Amino acid sequence: MTISINYSHTSPEKLDYEVVERKGLGHPDTLADGIAELAEIEYSKYCLSKFGCIPHHNFDKLMILGGNCEQKFGKGVFKNPIQVIFMGRGTKDFNGTPIPLKEIQIASAKKYIKRVLPHLNVEDPKMITFDSVTSNYTTKPFWFKPRDINDLPEYSEDGPFANDTATMISYWPLTPCEQIALFLESYFYLKNEDDLPYPRFKEFGGDIKVMVVRDKDEITATLAVPQVTTFTHSKDEYISRLKSLKMSLESIVSQNFPHNKINLIINPSDSLYLVTAGSCIDFGEEGAVGRGNKTHGIISSFRPNTMEAPHGKNSTYFVGKVLGYQADKIAKDIYDTLNTPCQVILRANIGDKLYSPSKIIVSTTEKVDEKIIEKIVLDSLSLKRKTTDILIESQPFLPNFKQECYYEKN
Repeated sequence: MTISINYSHTSPEKLDYEVVERKGLGHPDTLADGIAELAEIEYSKYCLSKFGCIPHHNFDKLMILGGNCEQKFGKGVFKNPIQVIFMGRGTKDFNGTPIPLKEIQIASAKKYIKRVLPHLNVEDPKMITFDSVTSNYTTKPFWFKPRDINDLPEYSEDGPFANDTATMISYWPLTPCEQIALFLESYFYLKNEDDLPYPRFKEFGGDIKVMVVRDKDEITATLAVPQVTTFTHSKDEYISRLKSLKMSLESIVSQNFPHNKINLIINPSDSLYLVTAGSCIDFGEEGAVGRGNKTHGIISSFRPNTMEAPHGKNSTYFVGKVLGYQADKIAKDIYDTLNTPCQVILRANIGDKLYSPSKIIVSTTEKVDEKIIEKIVLDSLSLKRKTTDILIESQPFLPNFKQECYYEKN
């Protein structure tokens, strides 16, 4: 493991141009991320309680196939249901004891959708169906059919080991444009007793998309916000509600971002944006894990990018999840300690000891004490297997809003 430190980091807010996108909680891709992640968490909890360990699995291959719902003012009629299909691979029995994998997956999907899309009746097969084609196929005889914990090399004294060659990238803090993208969507949500978001307004759907573009000092934030058919009875009501929404958003944005001039645009298209269940999966749009927001909940076009997606991945040894969390944590710890914007890159080669990645590159905007950075990196990686516990208990990759970007209604 080598740690390289340089002072070449430039935050996008220092550039003349910046583009940030946020796919909302009801967006098909974000829905897929959330369902896959909750299924992984629930599966891991079940196996820990039953066997004291987490068998091999990966649920990051999940598809949502859009249904066919006829949208009309005052109602919506499903002609063909939405379909949620779990793929990937997973352990279905441990030492001969069956694991109700399919049941866990489907229960997790229903639980997640109930909170995020409350207008979608998960028990109505005319609206939505669920299936699992998750296999346990492999060339290794005991990889998905362990006889005991000794068939799980990540639990050995030297483990866990990186499952793949991959690079994870993170940064901190968020720029004002990145904060604005998260903040605008968070206006539409409250938080429940588990600190998870649920819709504030019954008349608005969850498939909200935010695009923030900054050209020098001018910021334009464009939102696509659907209205729910069963609560929208006419075009006049639709337009009136849209005007009220824009006034409310302009007011709270000016209060919370007083130093930024923001031009707010909502639903610029002439066509009406109506949904019945709350998302474009109503009428054919599809969702897949990994096509949407990155680990900070946004797609920031002028940040370095990784194709790794953490949602649904095994939290014991998958590089794209474990080191994704570590990169986020290290970046935040560096900023909190040294007050300098930074970027963190963690690269692991397949077979590496997971918590000794081959290459670590830290870039800061200012010259700082390198020994402090090295200590922060090593302290974070020293969590080792405790990282898995954090991923399961604190659920950092379950789609949410960063606290500093969250709007709370007074």
